[in-house]
Amino acid sequence: MKTHIRIVALVVAALLGVSASLARAQDVAADKRAEIEKLLQTTGALRLGQQFSRVMVAQLTHALRATHAQVPQKALDVLPEEVNAVVGEHMPELKETMIRIYAAHFTTEDLKGLNQFYATDLGRKVISTLPSVLQESMAAGQKWGQSMGPEIARRVEARFQKESITL
Repeated sequence: MKTHIRIVALVVAALLGVSASLARAQDVAADKRAEIEKLLQTTGALRLGQQFSRVMVAQLTHALRATHAQVPQKALDVLPEEVNAVVGEHMPELKETMIRIYAAHFTTEDLKGLNQFYATDLGRKVISTLPSVLQESMAAGQKWGQSMGPEIARRVEARFQKESITL
């Protein structure tokens, strides 16, 4: 179990890709930083950490149950506490990284415009519905991609045969 948790921790670190040198957004002008922080707050962008925690807890719970038939409930109760604690401790790093990302892609005027938009009824609707739209779009894209799998496999096999390619 310890090895599995170490591996998961390494994967988490790689996925977050957050290092101290990259996470510093001190070079972002104060007014731009304020607009970005307002945008992150308004859109709920920092809830990404909470979502990540839930996914990680589910994955660890599944892994524990798969590798240990008699996992004590206390072990399962500890997982969310510790995962949430670690993610919470590292949220400032994620926030700083996101500030750098937004600063690189948007001007201060862009950010002011986005904040004005998200303060409107339509902006609030976008914030509340976009997660569902994205989830449904991803599911539709996955289904679309899977539907083409057999045809792609057939064509690739035929082309390999035509080109005398053997694997």
